[in-house]
Amino acid sequence: MKLTFKIVAALVCILFAAYHAYFFVLPSVTVINNSKSAVESARVNLPSSGLDFGPINARSKNTIYYALEQSDGVYQYQFKIESGLVLLGKCGYVTNNEVHKRVVFLVKENQVTCQSSI
Repeated sequence: MKLTFKIVAALVCILFAAYHAYFFVLPSVTVINNSKSAVESARVNLPSSGLDFGPINARSKNTIYYALEQSDGVYQYQFKIESGLVLLGKCGYVTNNEVHKRVVFLVKENQVTCQSSI
């Protein structure tokens, strides 16, 4: 009985570590809404795919992880603010196999800034 418990506990620990390692390796895009208004829709397009964040409330954030396999290109964003204003632009560069890359879009009143780190 003790051996069975140890095996099950070891498998649970291995699965837990593998799950977190998977998300550590994958690149991600985070949209932080630091404005007083909600973002009605947030979309970031990569050369090989698109990330739809949906609505993001004021003072909230949302993160999406994406596949390592990407074509070279730029991040293109489109954020529609509650007031009807649409913020469009390009930011940063995407390439294939960017392990643990983190891109953050910061939405403030009527402007978007971005940062990236690997």
